[in-house]
Amino acid sequence: MKINILISIIIFLIIKSIINAQPKHNIIYENKFHQNILPENLNTAFYFFDYIDSLSIHKANPVFQNNFGNSIIRLGKIFLTNYLITDYMLTMNHEFGHGYRMIEAGGEIKKIVYNWPPPFSNDFSYITLDRPANFTKQQELMINLGGSEINLVFSDVMRKNILLQGRFNYSYSFAYLYSSNDMPGYTAFVRRSAGDPERYRQNLNEFYYSNGKFLTRDKIKNYSFLALFTDPMNFYALKSIFYDYLIKGKHNSKVEMLNLSNRLKYLPRFRFEYTPYGPELVYQNYFKFGSKLAQLSFSHSDSKLPDSWRATANIWNVKPINKLSFNFSGQIWQQPEIEFYHDDELINVDELGGKLLATVNYDIIKNKHIYGIAFQIGYKSSGFSIGEQLYKGMIIRGGVSFQLNNDK
Repeated sequence: MKINILISIIIFLIIKSIINAQPKHNIIYENKFHQNILPENLNTAFYFFDYIDSLSIHKANPVFQNNFGNSIIRLGKIFLTNYLITDYMLTMNHEFGHGYRMIEAGGEIKKIVYNWPPPFSNDFSYITLDRPANFTKQQELMINLGGSEINLVFSDVMRKNILLQGRFNYSYSFAYLYSSNDMPGYTAFVRRSAGDPERYRQNLNEFYYSNGKFLTRDKIKNYSFLALFTDPMNFYALKSIFYDYLIKGKHNSKVEMLNLSNRLKYLPRFRFEYTPYGPELVYQNYFKFGSKLAQLSFSHSDSKLPDSWRATANIWNVKPINKLSFNFSGQIWQQPEIEFYHDDELINVDELGGKLLATVNYDIIKNKHIYGIAFQIGYKSSGFSIGEQLYKGMIIRGGVSFQLNNDK
């Protein structure tokens, strides 16, 4: 009876949602773990940057009387601002991702060295870490994957916001291309022995050596190319910045989805994710109906590695009343054995697990712009979930939300 009532309430909230697809942007704080909140807050930083940029759209310079001259000006702006700002923010995000996983394991960040991107420098940025006394091989794998993991979380937030809005702002293009392709691009094109993908693969093969399990570079490289070329958002990112903005001078462009009906739109994509037990192959499906966006995804392990699977469901922008909106997220998974230290106690996890999370946005001030509060509450069991700590526990986050409107 209680389950039927709960289902009825959720259906009511979905049906009563008001048509308003403008996403809320949050500044969130959590006391325990920052692998999730830093990407959320960085997305808000890009949102502020984009809003300021939209107020000063680069119009035709009177010195130039043709589109070619204006394109040159815009190219300089892209290179000297968007490219450099994006690289700094997401490279530091990547390095902090390694650091947060080390802090979770009981270690510390010693220093982070940032090196400018090409053509200014050919050196890689890096982080140095202080490891704890008690440390498992799977925690080492978590640190290997932590940099690309945190950028995947960033890309998930950005993709959600873009699909809710239905338009791709050009100033998000480099950020999306960097963050979403951090893991597959790094894996496909970088062969440095000190690089994250090579160290991850080496540590994974050492971990499974006694079981005769082995992950080859060719296989993970094929997964990388598949992820790079089957994400339609990569196409929209390239089109938005290099055609719509650079050539046409437009600030944003429409993101098309497949029309399943008059009200239902669909967008599929594939990616893979590194985990402490091997890569998972992820099949994501986005559905947009009215002002709401939903995602259903399923993932599984490589056939040559221990079995794992995960089912995920998300829905965003459920609005029962004008000032109130909800996001709901849930996962259920079956994972191989994971060993890690938590407060110097060895934890062994080998069971069915899951995560539930609800986000509440409440608007306090509504005039030209909207300001409000954001609150997240949930629970996850012990196990791996992207962007969350390994150990079980409550998830409690809070902060403020914004929606800035440009009437120009």
